[in-house]
Amino acid sequence: MKPIVVYDDTCGMCRRSVRWVRRLDWLRRLDDMGYSVAVERYPEIGRGALGDGLRVRYPDGSVALDVDAVRAIAIRTPLGALGAWTLYLPGLHALGARGYAEIAKRRRPEGTACPLPDRYARGAVYETT
Repeated sequence: MKPIVVYDDTCGMCRRSVRWVRRLDWLRRLDDMGYSVAVERYPEIGRGALGDGLRVRYPDGSVALDVDAVRAIAIRTPLGALGAWTLYLPGLHALGARGYAEIAKRRRPEGTACPLPDRYARGAVYETT
């Protein structure tokens, strides 16, 4: 079983990001699943104490959140691994956490789609694996 990238499937920016992850995951080390499906299958990834951020669920049931999830994804992709190691450094990890928080602010509450420029909003609905 592979780690599962759990993303907000109602968010256009999140769906687009997962498409990039799929493109970069040449070795197929990751699976992905929209939050609406994943929360039913894996209750431990539910919101609440975990917040609303990106998640990676590992085969042992543990969950990485936010910038730690980004790091977990990147380290498993050939190109991402080149820079992912920097997120293990304390100062850069904190900077990455702030950057992730700024990007995550683009998401709207209550699971509504985040505001993206029209050029992204015109895209098709993306299927998940």
